[in-house]
Amino acid sequence: MMLIKFLVQGSSNSPYEVTFIVEGKNLNAFCTCPAGEKNQSCKHRMAILRGETDAVVSANKDEASIVRSWLAGSDIELAIHDLAEAEHDFEEARKKRDRAKKALVKAMHH
Repeated sequence: MMLIKFLVQGSSNSPYEVTFIVEGKNLNAFCTCPAGEKNQSCKHRMAILRGETDAVVSANKDEASIVRSWLAGSDIELAIHDLAEAEHDFEEARKKRDRAKKALVKAMHH
């Protein structure tokens, strides 16, 4: 088991603690921000997983690359992929809805 913690400055005065734990291909990610505490997705974990360290205020910013390497082959990597695909599908559905609304308005004003 390997564990890496970061302190990340968010909207609170005190930094949030973001923790990553890997055991084999099992990767866990925790954050003390309000979303993280409610077991919801949070931008702090996602930023570090993307290699973005601007908000990291602890002295171990360079360890984000280690955490990023843990992502490959993990269930989190698959979930991130599935979310990106769902967001794309959602955006396409939104565009289709908007086109249908415009067509309806045009049909109402012949």
